[in-house]
Amino acid sequence: MTNVDQNPFAALLQLGTKSDDVSHKLVEEVLLFTLNKARSVDGTNLLCLADVVVDTSDESLSEDLVAHALFERLMLNETAQYSSGKASAEALEVRAICYLHGAYTRCEQIQAAQKVNCSTVIALILNNASTCMRQPDLFAPQSFASQWLELFEQADEHDTSTLEFLVRVACKVVEEDEPIEALGALKAIFYPLLTELQKLIVKENLVTIKKNIFWILGFFVRDKRAAVLGELLIDYTTPNPKAKGGDYMDTLLGNLLCISILPKTQGAKYEFFQQISLNQTDPALWAVLARHRDSIFQLVKQLLVLSPETKKKTLHWLANCLDANVSRGHLWSSINLNLEQTVHSTASDAFMTNLSAVLTRLCAPLCQPSLKVLLVDPTYSAVEDKDRLAKGVSLLKAHDETCLLPTQEGEERLTAEKYNFVTEIFFMTHKCFELANRPCLERLSRAMRELQNTQTAYEELVSSDPNNDLTKNLFRTLLEQMQQVLSIRNALSEPTNDSDVLKFFEASAIWLTEVAMLPREVYEQCVDKRDFSPQILRNLELLSDTPPFVAPYMQSVPESIIDNIATYLNFCRRLNSDLYIHLYFSAHDAFFKMILLFMGSSELVKNPHLRAKLAEALEFLLPTQILGSNRQAFNTRVFENHPDRQKVVRSLLNVFVSIEMTGQSVQFEQKFNYRRPMYAIMEFLWTKPEHVQNFRDLATEAEESMEAIEPPIFLRFINLLINDAIFLLDESLSNLEQIKQLQLAQANGEWNNLSHNDRLQQVTNLQHLGMLARFDNILGRDTINILKLLTTEIKSIFCHNSMVDRIAAMLNYFLLHLVGPKKDRFKVKDKKEFDFDPAETVLEICRIYINLSTDNSFCLAVSQDGRSYSDQLFDYADNILIRIGGGQLIGDMSEFAEKVKRMGVQYKEEQELLADAPEEYLDPIISTLMTDPVVLPSSKVTVDRSTIARHLLSDQTDPFNREPLTMDKVKSNEALKQEIHQWIEGKRNEARSKS
Repeated sequence: MTNVDQNPFAALLQLGTKSDDVSHKLVEEVLLFTLNKARSVDGTNLLCLADVVVDTSDESLSEDLVAHALFERLMLNETAQYSSGKASAEALEVRAICYLHGAYTRCEQIQAAQKVNCSTVIALILNNASTCMRQPDLFAPQSFASQWLELFEQADEHDTSTLEFLVRVACKVVEEDEPIEALGALKAIFYPLLTELQKLIVKENLVTIKKNIFWILGFFVRDKRAAVLGELLIDYTTPNPKAKGGDYMDTLLGNLLCISILPKTQGAKYEFFQQISLNQTDPALWAVLARHRDSIFQLVKQLLVLSPETKKKTLHWLANCLDANVSRGHLWSSINLNLEQTVHSTASDAFMTNLSAVLTRLCAPLCQPSLKVLLVDPTYSAVEDKDRLAKGVSLLKAHDETCLLPTQEGEERLTAEKYNFVTEIFFMTHKCFELANRPCLERLSRAMRELQNTQTAYEELVSSDPNNDLTKNLFRTLLEQMQQVLSIRNALSEPTNDSDVLKFFEASAIWLTEVAMLPREVYEQCVDKRDFSPQILRNLELLSDTPPFVAPYMQSVPESIIDNIATYLNFCRRLNSDLYIHLYFSAHDAFFKMILLFMGSSELVKNPHLRAKLAEALEFLLPTQILGSNRQAFNTRVFENHPDRQKVVRSLLNVFVSIEMTGQSVQFEQKFNYRRPMYAIMEFLWTKPEHVQNFRDLATEAEESMEAIEPPIFLRFINLLINDAIFLLDESLSNLEQIKQLQLAQANGEWNNLSHNDRLQQVTNLQHLGMLARFDNILGRDTINILKLLTTEIKSIFCHNSMVDRIAAMLNYFLLHLVGPKKDRFKVKDKKEFDFDPAETVLEICRIYINLSTDNSFCLAVSQDGRSYSDQLFDYADNILIRIGGGQLIGDMSEFAEKVKRMGVQYKEEQELLADAPEEYLDPIISTLMTDPVVLPSSKVTVDRSTIARHLLSDQTDPFNREPLTMDKVKSNEALKQEIHQWIEGKRNEARSKS
């Protein structure tokens, strides 16, 4: 052995006890160096550090000696000079982390194979690795970031030692330093690694991105013992607190979220679907997108479960990101908003739709079959910012959400004691869908409209001059627009995400129904516990329009939850039948019940526009082809089998009426969009006897409640139908008349004398009038069709004295314009372009006449319409019916005409008899003889009961002073009634005595 005086390290040979000793052979096998100079002579593949540390042939070495030797080994820059020339690459490794990792791996292998206790050597390896991490300057110019990156890249799923080494090193750093210093030391090493990784990600797209990127990131989140690594990762990917929405795209997680079928940034070019056809999908691209989203989901999920600190920071990242992008929710609500102003301030569609897909995957436990959605507390959005952190609410400005029911000024909303993760992720996912998918869907709608316009213009040009430069430019535009439409549509309808979204919205619909129908006694228990989640699935039956008890927390349920579901169902209408909803039948029941409950009740949803949107969503569930949709017939039985199906008619009429009762000005085009799906649903319901019976029951209920405080729903409904029909026909005929004049001027060459700008203006006017006429004609035809269907089974309410004059006058007015002497005023070129089918409308009107012809009061009302009726009216109609093939209808109308004429003659004689009625016997509004006079309470004016009843259907005020008025407040003027009746009888007796 070497003398102590010759080498200071020789003293270490005499120190320590047997328990501290390390086998020299183990040091050689694990650390790949020896302290025995004699071994180097044998041509071993080890390094010999006898000259650097101490020369010894002892079989056991003290722990301190091995520690010093290992440290000296790490400090060597030229390892080859300590080798006999046969040393392995592992023995010659100069990079400290790579060398220590190799030593750790060999140690684990030896320990496992030979059952040798290597704990002392492992501890020494970890101590030195910790020193490398905490004091990297000792090992300059080595880059530990690049060494760790290489280790991660070389590892695979069978290699557990790299992860174990990383975890134990990280734990050692935390153990040896204060938490903040330890985190700082780890960041100093790993931030450069993550920066290099981020540079790689930025260059990739959906097809080229390497799988090992997620594998490498997984090292930071795979083991809860080293949760500090996850904390480091989320800190690295978090922008500054004042970051704009677009800044989140520049983070590491943001770079991953930007990789999609869609362009990474909003203004960039589309990469996919360059060789295209309009119905194209790409299953391979879908599969790649699904895998990419799933990889991001796994990463985010691991961050959430790693530790309370990483969970908190990840939720804050998500919440801050959503808040920074909140302006995306307003992006499409204003036509005048300049898109370029928002492109750089908010994240792109690619980023946001991927984030939405990740959050939706996180909501899987909320869905069937576990239905943890029942643990979601509906008061989440009531929490104010000052209480947010204390109650566990991450989402910012949640209390500013527009909710289903309004809150009075100064009113304090209920909140829970604390909010769980399920509640957090539920509301975050809905917020993200609102900010991500809904604007993207609007973009798709606009792109499809633009594409349709371009296609029309291109077809017109190519037929006249296919080689024109304008034609070629238009073709290029057409290809670009098709690429945009296909990219957006494929990104939104990726099958894995589609099924996830559907299941999430099914769970949301179940939750909405459960919270809305929570029994009062259960709610009171919730108040005591300060936890308002439904907890269990009660699945109560819908017994009335509104649940008997509406919990105050409905003031905290955001409208956006219902809006999101309706938006999704309306999106499904636009696509072919390859969506998961066609196969997932349980969702149909959940959506159907939720729609029936909320669509028909203003006590649950104050906003009638949102309820109208639900009617549009309900149309998707019709098992028939939808006008303007690409889908096949939808396979569902909800209208036949759902236990609550009997409520659909009342719910539908409630929302139909509520659109007119908003007190707001509803744009005509908006009303058109609201009404169209409602008519489609009614037409379908009329094919089902039990639903027809529901219409009949509502009509009977209306007749029994004609003077109720609140006019019965069916009466208000048919009153609006008549209002709409009159308005639509007037507008349509007016527009068609103007169109004819413009067409004549164009045909006569009058436009040739106009300037270029004036000619363009005339073309624009013609197109605009055509669009309006088409709207009017489609909706008018639907309105007349519903009136025809209703009058086949329901007659008496249409012939009630408050309604019969209006229906008769409307029909006469329609018929006169369509068959009378002035019908040619509306004879435009290409009627199909404007959906103008006067022959079909005449047939429908005549069918309504015949449906009501058995009622004498209707026939009399037809004859007494001074505005449109004459003895020639039905002669005009006969001529048209013969020409268009009216069949049996021709004979029926002739009989009806005779009856009307006969009753008219009789009534005229009666009126002549009563022509000199005193002024006080006449109705002050319509100047006819009153038969049932009533006194209005505030103005004290006497009018006929039928007149005021008709007025109150659309305006619940006194027509003479605008004071509020309902039918129950009017008082019958019995004395005047008796006086009028006596006067009439006296006149009749006088006439009889003369004859």
